[in-house]
Amino acid sequence: MIRLRQTKGADSGRELEFDQDLIRIGRMPDSDVNFDPEVDLDASGRHAEIRSENGRYILIDAGSRNGTWLNGQRVKHAALRADDEIELGRGGPRLKVGALRGRPGRRRAVSQTSPTVPRRDPRFDALTVPGITGAPSDPAASNPDSFAQDLSRPEPDRDTARSRRGRPPTSLLWGAAGIVLLLAIAIVVGASAP
Repeated sequence: MIRLRQTKGADSGRELEFDQDLIRIGRMPDSDVNFDPEVDLDASGRHAEIRSENGRYILIDAGSRNGTWLNGQRVKHAALRADDEIELGRGGPRLKVGALRGRPGRRRAVSQTSPTVPRRDPRFDALTVPGITGAPSDPAASNPDSFAQDLSRPEPDRDTARSRRGRPPTSLLWGAAGIVLLLAIAIVVGASAP
């Protein structure tokens, strides 16, 4: 089992535990450790992986744009130890390795706890939406007692909600850019017409 705690990034403070052979890290929604696609831009869609090899957990860069850093050193492939710090892109989101216990085995996320972190948009977090292809299944979800614990999650942080409220959605920005491009083309074509 490996425990990771996010120390920097949009979801700073969340803790994740895994007991599986492969842990995918990046901004893609099907990543086991996924980052906010609009805030954590230093992390690539498929940034890195943590794999089980010979009873150890190995951090592997997955060809990321900004590199994977372990304790301040850029790495392509490195063994993990407790208290190591993983940085995804220089200045990007960071994960602290909290515990390495036992031998990795099953392909499932054991738990995700985030006592002080606002709940993320489920469209981008495969761990929060059961039934999404690629989302790890959690056998504890069938236990009725576990639902009571899930209902006690905190409300979103007001400062985070305010900072996101003022930003236009990405699709709106792309639409505006498309309109500007079409107007520029029309001006060029109109100026070149006899």
